[in-house]
Amino acid sequence: MALVSRREKFFLINGLVCLVQGLEGRCTTVDLRNESCVTGKIEQVDGFMNIVMSEAVFIDTRGAEYPFDSFFIHARNIRYVHIPDELSIVPTIKNQLKKMCPRSARVELDPKKSWKARKLIQRQKETVKEVQQLKKEKEMQQIKGCQDAKNKP
Repeated sequence: MALVSRREKFFLINGLVCLVQGLEGRCTTVDLRNESCVTGKIEQVDGFMNIVMSEAVFIDTRGAEYPFDSFFIHARNIRYVHIPDELSIVPTIKNQLKKMCPRSARVELDPKKSWKARKLIQRQKETVKEVQQLKKEKEMQQIKGCQDAKNKP
């Protein structure tokens, strides 16, 4: 898959185009805006969701069927893409995103914490210690109050 532009890559990553790309090699139905549909095997999906299908059957609004060896569908003509029941949507999207952006290509963040982050963590630890100390003091007061109540006749 050769990406043509940054815009195409943006649509691939930020839209559901990656789900339709996960359908490549599968037979499905694509409903078109003019109430017709195309059924066939998806061969290629680009970043703008233009679809190339093979062994396609175009069904017009009257129900007449026209077979095609190859059929191109422009993205703006697509109304709906039928997702097969046996396909899991979330894993398909995750797999496609992994193919497009492998972890090795991503920039890893510096594991060293900044001064601000270290200070924040230190302050959080101090707050936790203070809260624990207050809880202990409160428990001691409750225990002392119970003992005083027992000692009074």
